Amino acid sequence: MIMKKLSGIFLVAAILLIGGGNVFAQLVNNGAKIFIDQNALLYVGDKVIHNYGSILNNGEMIVEGDWVNNRMAVFALESNGKVIFTAKRATFSGAGTTSFPRLVFSGLGIFDIKSNVDVRLSLDLGDAEVQLDDSQLHLDNSGSGLFRNKGFISTLGSGQFVRHMDAGQEYIFPLGSSKLGIMRFVALKSKDASVIGASFYDKDPSVDGYSRFSKENAIVGINDSYYHVLKNWKGGGAVDVSFYTSGTEKYTALVNWTTKSTWDRVFPVSTQDNSSFFPGLSKSFFSQGVKLMTGVDVPFAFAEVTNAGPLEIYNAFSPDGDGKNDTWEVKNIDAFPDNDLKIFDRSGNLVYRVGGYNSSKYWDGQNAVSGTYFYVLRVKIDGKDQFFKGSITMVKN
Repeated sequence: MIMKKLSGIFLVAAILLIGGGNVFAQLVNNGAKIFIDQNALLYVGDKVIHNYGSILNNGEMIVEGDWVNNRMAVFALESNGKVIFTAKRATFSGAGTTSFPRLVFSGLGIFDIKSNVDVRLSLDLGDAEVQLDDSQLHLDNSGSGLFRNKGFISTLGSGQFVRHMDAGQEYIFPLGSSKLGIMRFVALKSKDASVIGASFYDKDPSVDGYSRFSKENAIVGINDSYYHVLKNWKGGGAVDVSFYTSGTEKYTALVNWTTKSTWDRVFPVSTQDNSSFFPGLSKSFFSQGVKLMTGVDVPFAFAEVTNAGPLEIYNAFSPDGDGKNDTWEVKNIDAFPDNDLKIFDRSGNLVYRVGGYNSSKYWDGQNAVSGTYFYVLRVKIDGKDQFFKGSITMVKN
């Protein structure tokens, strides 16, 4: 084995091949400034270990082994060249985050990302599997910076694939699992410029603390084989999201883990035929305007639900200021803003009326006394007006 330990200035102005045939070389940078010209190729037949120094890469760098970065910066900011990994199996590790200008995974390799990787301009997954441990893979380019053939990203630990997103543009997160032999892509469209991460876990969500048995009554069963996690790193957090799945998937609904530590249905949700987009992912669950709190992991899963309607209307509340049941709640009403509400007393007098009833202006009963009231709620659901009628018991101490 030939090992190159570099310090000083290392200029690659033409094509440079270190080793040949069965001869391989490591590249250990202990302080060198490496310049790779626009038409030049730097070939490393084994691993790269970066301790000090920098690389200005405007050409191509081929690496056939592991990548170890023990410093924060490797490539100069003005670099715009490619770094191509060709191993059948390789690991990215070290104490520092590597910011690649253009990162390419070539062949059918498996690449284990154990330290954070940032890609400024373009990421090409090719046919490879990129495994994220407890690390993040960031793609900074909010334009057309992602390329792939059959390649995908899997999650082994708490890592995420994170994309910088422009407002109103759709972004694909090509997630999957080699263990299960499936792909389960996610597509996101943000209402504003955002940074959002996505993960795919090929295991029962209960293992990670999201118990499938902590669920709302309308949910019959939750997928115990896999689930997704979305995280809003930066931005307003309102996204349109599509979860792609197989057309033979038995589950008919989408649920997420709420701030109340329960699984609940996501509204509104529609299923779409996507057979022309991704082979094997002919169906998707689409939801518009999903709220993602900044810095919070939000698990999503497929589920089976009863035929119950999307709204849960409570029949009692107690506006006594104790912070519990102080307002009259209509669960999931926020997903159906085209609505109006009328509330009457026992004599038929109108005591409250509002259009667009929602969680920010639930009725607190301050204009009425304790007693029984009656409501008429019109809600447009799936393009049709539906009417809900019933009684409300209000108790004031």
